[in-house]
Amino acid sequence: MDVFTHGLTPGTGPDVLAFAVAYGLAQVSRVAEDYILATFPSVVATPAFLELPARVLIHLLRSDGLNVLHELEALEAASRWLTANGDGQEDVAKEVLSSVRFALMSTWELKKVPSVTAGVADPRVVRELIVASLAPMAQLPCRVRSLQEVVVVCGGEKLTSNLAARKPSRHLWFAHRYLSAVGLVKKVEWRALGDFPDGPRFRHAIAVVGNVLYILGGKHYYGVHDTLASVYRYQPMDDSWERLASMSCGRSYFPAAALGDFIYALGGSSGELYCTDTVERYDLANDTWRRCQPLPMALCGHAACALDGALYVSGGCDEASQCQASLLRYVPGAAAKLLAPMNGPRAGHIMEEAGGQLYVAGGLCQRAGMTGYRDQLAFEVYSPKADVWVLLSPLPRAHVVGGAAVVGGELLVLGGYSHETYQDTHLIHAYQPGARRWITRGTLPHAYTELQACVLTVPPALRGPSCLEDPSRSPETPNST
Repeated sequence: MDVFTHGLTPGTGPDVLAFAVAYGLAQVSRVAEDYILATFPSVVATPAFLELPARVLIHLLRSDGLNVLHELEALEAASRWLTANGDGQEDVAKEVLSSVRFALMSTWELKKVPSVTAGVADPRVVRELIVASLAPMAQLPCRVRSLQEVVVVCGGEKLTSNLAARKPSRHLWFAHRYLSAVGLVKKVEWRALGDFPDGPRFRHAIAVVGNVLYILGGKHYYGVHDTLASVYRYQPMDDSWERLASMSCGRSYFPAAALGDFIYALGGSSGELYCTDTVERYDLANDTWRRCQPLPMALCGHAACALDGALYVSGGCDEASQCQASLLRYVPGAAAKLLAPMNGPRAGHIMEEAGGQLYVAGGLCQRAGMTGYRDQLAFEVYSPKADVWVLLSPLPRAHVVGGAAVVGGELLVLGGYSHETYQDTHLIHAYQPGARRWITRGTLPHAYTELQACVLTVPPALRGPSCLEDPSRSPETPNST
C-alpha cells in the first residue's frame, strides 16, 4: 500500500486508482482518488487520464470534491476522454456528459459548449442535458470543493469598518466550502472555529503537530513593550485551549516550525530589539523551553519551514532593516549552513513545503538604487537536492505579511497588504504546480494582514449545510464572500 500511495504524480495517479478499483483495494483507492480530485487539471493533461475506465471517470466527474476553476474545465476533460474512448457510443457519451453540471456554467462558458463537444456527442443530446440541468435549479447540487482538511485563518489585524483605525483580531475562521454558481466568481464560505483565549493576536507564529494547533508570541496591541511570550495549544476536535509554558522572551514577526518532538521559535523582534538571533525549542512531551544555538544573524520578518530533518530559514530583515536573499539550513546541534540565495531579497513573505520543494512568495524588498521598500511579486521554488532556485509565474497581487497553506495540492497565499499602496487585501491566490498557474480562489472574511494560516481537520458537526443550499441564509460574517 505504501508503494502505491507514496509519491503519487498526475501521471501515475490514474493508473493507481484504476488498479485499486479493479482489485478492491479500498484504502489505496481513497488516497489515489483524493489526489486526482485535488490535482484534476494536471491529471487531465496526462496520457494516463485517457486510460481511465468509464465508470471511474464518471465517479470523479460527479464528485463534489472535483477541483476545477470553472465547470467548463470538467466538460473539456470529459470531451478529451470521449475523443479517445467514445468510438461513437452515444450511451457512454451521454452518461459521461451528464456528469457535468451545466447549470453552474456562466454565460460565456455555455457559449463554448458546442465547440468543446463537437465530434464527441450529438448536439441534440447536449442541448437536452443542458435543459435538464437547468430545471429545477433549486434541486441542483452545488459543485463544491470540500476536502477533509480545511484552511484555518488565525488572528491578524484589519481596518475598522469606518477605516479610522486598525483592529487586531482574536478569531479563528475555517474555509468550509469553495463555491461556484451561475454568473459568480469563486467564493469561499467561511465559518467561525474559535477565539484566542487571551484576546487578539497578530505578528504571531503557529505550528501544527498531529492536528493540534500551537500559537506562539505575537502582539495584542501596538506598544513597543507589548510583545508576547505566551504559548497556547488548541485542540480543534473538542474546541479546547490550554496555556503552555511561555518562551524565554517575547517574540513577534518571527516564524515557528515543528521538527521531530520539538517546536522551534527562530529570531524575530523582541521588545525594544528590532530583531534577534536567538532560537529556542519547545519540548512537546515535557512542556519546557530550552535555548538552542543562535542563527548566524539577527532576523525578523523571515520565514521558516521543516523538510527532511532540517529547518530552512529564508530572507527577513537584518538589524539595519535590509531585506535578505539568504537561505539557511538549520540543523539542531550543528552550525547553520548557507545555501544558494534566492533570486532577490524579501521579508514579510511566506515559505511552504510541497512535494519536497520549498515555495517562496510575497513580502517586500528594497527599491533598487532608492530608499524605501517595494512589493516583492517574484515567486520561486527551491530544490534541496540541486540547491537551486527557479523563478515561476509572479504573484498576481502583493501579499506582504500574509498567510499561506498547502491544501489539495495547491499553495494558497492569503491576505496581507501592498506596501506601495498601503491597501490591505482580502484576496486568496492559489498556485497550481501541475498547471503552473495562479488562480483567485476567493476572499477572506475580512482584509487581514499579519495573520497566520494552517491546515486542520475540524469536527464534522461544524461542517453542516452550506449557505448556498439555502439561499435565504447568510454566513455569520459580514464579508464572507
